[in-house]
Amino acid sequence: MKYLLINPFIDYTKIENAFALNSPTPPLGLLYLASSLEQEGHQVEVIDFCIEDFNDMVLKKYLNNKDVVGITVRSHGINCVKTIISSIKKINPDIPIIIGGPHCTLDPISALIDTDADIAVEGDGELVIKEISEALQGKKNLSEISGIVYKENNKIKKGLPAKLIENLDSIPFPARHLVNKYDFSSITGGIYILSKGRNTSMTLSRGCPFKCKFCINPVVQRKYRIRSAENIIEELKEIIPKYNYNLFIDDHFYVNKKITDQVLDFLIKEKSDMEFSVMGIRIDISDKSVFKRIKKAGGKAVAFGIESGIQAVLDYYNKRIDLNQIIKTVKLAREEGLLTLGFFMLGGPIETKIHLEKTIDFAKKLPLDLAVFQPFAYLKGSQFYNEAVAKGKIKKDEYVVFSNSKRDLGNFTEEELLKWNIKAYKAFFLRPSYIIDEIIQSFKRRNFHILIQGLKLQLTKDTALKYNF
Repeated sequence: MKYLLINPFIDYTKIENAFALNSPTPPLGLLYLASSLEQEGHQVEVIDFCIEDFNDMVLKKYLNNKDVVGITVRSHGINCVKTIISSIKKINPDIPIIIGGPHCTLDPISALIDTDADIAVEGDGELVIKEISEALQGKKNLSEISGIVYKENNKIKKGLPAKLIENLDSIPFPARHLVNKYDFSSITGGIYILSKGRNTSMTLSRGCPFKCKFCINPVVQRKYRIRSAENIIEELKEIIPKYNYNLFIDDHFYVNKKITDQVLDFLIKEKSDMEFSVMGIRIDISDKSVFKRIKKAGGKAVAFGIESGIQAVLDYYNKRIDLNQIIKTVKLAREEGLLTLGFFMLGGPIETKIHLEKTIDFAKKLPLDLAVFQPFAYLKGSQFYNEAVAKGKIKKDEYVVFSNSKRDLGNFTEEELLKWNIKAYKAFFLRPSYIIDEIIQSFKRRNFHILIQGLKLQLTKDTALKYNF
């Protein structure tokens, strides 16, 4: 069978997407599915509308001679998926459409109904997609497949209960060749800013063992799982000759220190030219040897989820970190010559004007090269979201809800919160001390991207709503 797998675009003009990172990276989830399908002899094509412009003519070209369509669904991008599926049905009303991804895991039935797709996959999809292919060829009944809901005779039906893939080593490596047509190095975003040549991404694990109250990961991934060092190293051997830069996108790169150290030791021994960045690392890794090893292995940047500069707020979020750890860890990373990025949330349920001012001031005191400020949002599936639904403050069909005093969901209106977001960006990036420091760091790194992008904040206040490096 011939599959078309689609990574949907995100509409950054919509307020609910103000917190979404505008930094396209290879769509790993789809590439894992593609490798599973290719292993079974199916033909697969991937289209990434985060890079390509979406329109019906482009979509029609890709749909030509395809038998099945698969689409990733994220809660904040569900309206974009609806648009794509509506266009698909106008072009080819009979082609089966499968949806998967975080939103489908959170609420597969609603996802199926809202998007008008035919089959929704809950949880890991690599094995499920093979069984769905058999069913579409008449070799199996959909009712026998684990982790799906589907339409049959205008009714919504369920398959068997979803199953986790416990052994991640059993999954074939992502089919990266399917996105070779895209030049991710030309995209300015995330911490690819230090990249050169061809970029890719990979992950050591799935899930996160920590349970921050604002996060949906414990619900989406169900259980923390990590690959063996041997399996990770085999994938690295595959990508090192082909790519110049790699982004590790784990929620926490250093949960299993033994495995991560083995991976980094391999990279050190390999002495390859491939550089990398770490998108997620816990702030409580206050160990100089960790950052020294990352740097020696070819690491260029690390990103931390800091969230707040108030200890009481961190405790309320169940972050299980303290301010002293934050200061020490960021300082250690910078001392090793790594670019440092910190993520912050503004306007949590208990936060006041004083909290926001202190968080902005705290961010300014840290040796961060980049800071991303995001309006606090209740995300479907998170503990905060579930509590708000139980109290009748949020409806179950709402997926991303900003902290909002008009709904008793915080102490700021949405408009006030977005203004604070703008204020935070300007306060951080337009400091003379920051600009001087980044000029110095830019010459040390021989890369001026951060400095240029920071100065762009002076051009328009609207940029700050969605401005992410």
